[in-house]
Amino acid sequence: MLGKKLTVSGETICNRIREEIIPILYQVVHNDVIKFQNPHIVPCWEAKKCEKIDCPAYGDTKVSCWYRAGTYCGGTIQGTFVDKCGGCRQCDVFQASCPTLVEEIGEALNNLLFSLREEKNTSRKQLEKIEYLNRELLSSLENLDARNREIQDLVITDKLTGLYNRNYLTTVLDDEILRFERGNNPLTVMMIDLDDFKLINDTYGHAFGDKILSSFGIMLQKNIHKYDRPFRYGGEEFVVVLPDTDATMAWIVAERIKKTFEKEPFAVETKDGIQKTVSLTLSIGLAGYKRGMSAGALLEQAGEAMYKAKSEGKNKVIRYGID
Repeated sequence: MLGKKLTVSGETICNRIREEIIPILYQVVHNDVIKFQNPHIVPCWEAKKCEKIDCPAYGDTKVSCWYRAGTYCGGTIQGTFVDKCGGCRQCDVFQASCPTLVEEIGEALNNLLFSLREEKNTSRKQLEKIEYLNRELLSSLENLDARNREIQDLVITDKLTGLYNRNYLTTVLDDEILRFERGNNPLTVMMIDLDDFKLINDTYGHAFGDKILSSFGIMLQKNIHKYDRPFRYGGEEFVVVLPDTDATMAWIVAERIKKTFEKEPFAVETKDGIQKTVSLTLSIGLAGYKRGMSAGALLEQAGEAMYKAKSEGKNKVIRYGID
């Protein structure tokens, strides 16, 4: 049959191939929608007087039935384009749509382009899905990392004061001591105790005492350098680790903390319903690190200086080995 078509009008067929088919082969490289325009397409539902209105091809004049998956050809539901492509070529509807060799070559070219574009679209969708999954994974990892940081903060933070807790103090001190041993930069530890705090608790209750501790935590963070580390050591005792700070500079910081806190009034209602304000003072001890010391020894010296401040009348800053 193909040979007969070529014999009938060979020159015309060749000219049409040159004018209608070959240009598409050049343009398809940079044009994703170009295809052979076949003016002889016959709608299958018209040619066969089909009444299967639920067939995917029914009523469609833009997409030929052989591109449609799941059509009702011959009373049997067909597969995808790839599944039925060979069989469609033998269909009288397809043959009627290809009266000459040009249309047959054109539709073969369209079939090839359709298949390649479907594969390309599938690959693009897969890449988009992979990118989406990668974004989801990255977002999940970021959320997990943020959650881990939150958990880590909870583990090392004192809930009442918002300062670091005693367990984390050992880690920080060990790190700072190692840094000192490498660079010989000064390192000072400050130990703070709220004077007569037990009396405050006994007189006004633990809720009021907690209010004071919470306020002190906020005040303390405002009055130290951003690289200093404040800790709740236990009860009403606090420790501040001051890297790159000698005893003299630490004394200036401690005096600022002491004076700021003693000026801060706390409103309270007594058991008799009387409104009043209460002020507290601090006793502060300072100790400077010396090469070869342990973290425990450094804290012990800061504690000794603090207790000396208490024994000398409280509301005072004492530097270990200096004052």
